[in-house]
Amino acid sequence: MKILITGDWHRDAHWAVETIKAAHQQGIQHLIHLGDLGAFWPTDYPELPSRENPLGRAYGFTRSVADAVRAAKLRFLFIDGNNDNHEFLARLPRRRGGSADMMGLTYVPRGTRFRLGGRRFGALGGAYSVDRAQRRHHVDWWPEEDVTPDDVRRLGSKPLDVLLAHEVPSGVGLPFPYRLHPDAAAVAHRSREFVQAALDATQPQQMFSGHWHQRLTVDVPGTKTALHVLDKQRRAGNSVVLDTKTLGVEPFIRPAAAGQTAPA
Repeated sequence: MKILITGDWHRDAHWAVETIKAAHQQGIQHLIHLGDLGAFWPTDYPELPSRENPLGRAYGFTRSVADAVRAAKLRFLFIDGNNDNHEFLARLPRRRGGSADMMGLTYVPRGTRFRLGGRRFGALGGAYSVDRAQRRHHVDWWPEEDVTPDDVRRLGSKPLDVLLAHEVPSGVGLPFPYRLHPDAAAVAHRSREFVQAALDATQPQQMFSGHWHQRLTVDVPGTKTALHVLDKQRRAGNSVVLDTKTLGVEPFIRPAAAGQTAPA
């Protein structure tokens, strides 16, 4: 099975739809998004499923992505990042196994384990917004964004083949793309330490993260894990393809899109 794994989209509808179309054209039927998707944003006016409206309703970016997923007959899974509507995601009714489906988009909460292509996957979303001071509470920022020890405990310590996270583990040296205030860097590092604890406990062969807007592949020191940090939208390093048969990772080759740049 080939799975497209992609980093931050930040509510970029054009990039999202074109990526989904390209995946469909290449015969890829599964997509996993690593957070900062931005679906179900307050301005999209989403409605929770009800007896009268079992599929829920949303507009704007969320509707664009849902329509593209339906047209491509794609299975779309996503974890949460820091720039996601945590308040809304927490209200979604959960299915057996912990995931929540709305409008064809499947949210995989922190600590959830699942299987795809015979492989063991684990989800650990969340991260600290280093620009939190410029954001508005319950408008484009929610306090539930931070990774917590409870998230790590829910994930457990049984081995995984693939760990999906938004944040990067603390054991990896990371060239930050912008200067951080020391206080923000310290809080961000705390979330990174929790992600590192989950990695140490589960020892996956492959791990995928986003968040820091750069493309990086590195062997995590002291583990058997290869970490793939994916870039943000409009850059060539935004997506890779995972082959569940071999656990190999390949670049995702897509037609050049407006605004796309080479990896930073």
